[in-house]
Amino acid sequence: MRIIFGQQDYLKRLECYFCEIFPKDEIKIFSFCLNGKNPAKYIFDFAAYDEELSDVARNIKIIVAFGNQYRQGAVEHLKKIGFNHIQLFDSDMDNELKKAYFKRKFATKHQEFSLINEEKSVIVYMAKSIVDKPLKNYPKELSSHVIPIQVGSTLSDERIADITDDIGDNISERNRHYSETTALYWMWKNAEADYLGLCHYRRLWKDLDAIVDKLQNDVFDVVMPLPTLVEPSVMEGHLKHYTPRVWNIMMDVLRRRSPEYYEAAKTIYAENIFYASNMLIAKRHVLNQLCVWMFPMVMEVETIVGDLPDPYYNRYCGFCTEQLITLYFLYNKQNYRISHAEKIFIE
Repeated sequence: MRIIFGQQDYLKRLECYFCEIFPKDEIKIFSFCLNGKNPAKYIFDFAAYDEELSDVARNIKIIVAFGNQYRQGAVEHLKKIGFNHIQLFDSDMDNELKKAYFKRKFATKHQEFSLINEEKSVIVYMAKSIVDKPLKNYPKELSSHVIPIQVGSTLSDERIADITDDIGDNISERNRHYSETTALYWMWKNAEADYLGLCHYRRLWKDLDAIVDKLQNDVFDVVMPLPTLVEPSVMEGHLKHYTPRVWNIMMDVLRRRSPEYYEAAKTIYAENIFYASNMLIAKRHVLNQLCVWMFPMVMEVETIVGDLPDPYYNRYCGFCTEQLITLYFLYNKQNYRISHAEKIFIE
């Protein structure tokens, strides 16, 4: 519970902040109206809510939000009736809440809210599964920016990571179709950072700390892995290795849902540049824009296709996201500042 004790104009602002930043928290407000035109002549009866406050546990923090001339009187009264966990709403607190509020507010509109001279937070989730094979040459230490996430965690009671893809809004139960992209979906819906990235237990970003240092300069919107060349073309390469039926269904869904991308796909998929492995590190709003466009189409493909008998081909949703991520960023290469980084494949 968050308790705010203060004058009306400040409380409206704080309520907006908290409802956006902590939407699940209960907020209790004790508001004092501003009557009259001269703030110097306001008289607040701080004891007006004593009866209601008597039901509040004394160890709960209370935020006091008054102008300078009234703040101390409010604090003294609250201490007098037994409250000692008091936080003052001042300019520093206002700035911290503003930063969090506007980052979230802009993100809901799939826009970026940047702050000058603020260090960019970068989190790269590393997808891990209980079916992963043991690797002999695994690095002894990973970058501090890497956080393992267990994918398909709802399908097993075994736990191999502290973060699991079955918490919050998730598609963990569909991991057999989506493979590592249940982690991408989870990041989109639940994770917060200036940049969010994905790698795999055996496909890692090379020198990730150096990548993060570059991102602090705010010159890139997204980092993609070095492209893979597919011969003779992306489309023909896909049809050789995956099921033609899924490809055709994906293209039909793309044609109906996103005709401008469908027209571009005719050219892009006829060429041989392909972004493999569902790896990227993107600004939060860029990840939003990608996922809002991509996941509804993949989910429609899934509805049409259902289950495939072969476990490998049954990961077709993950293959579709590779194709669509390739299409999205090649189509938008003029709209985003895209850079590339090496990846490591561990055997």
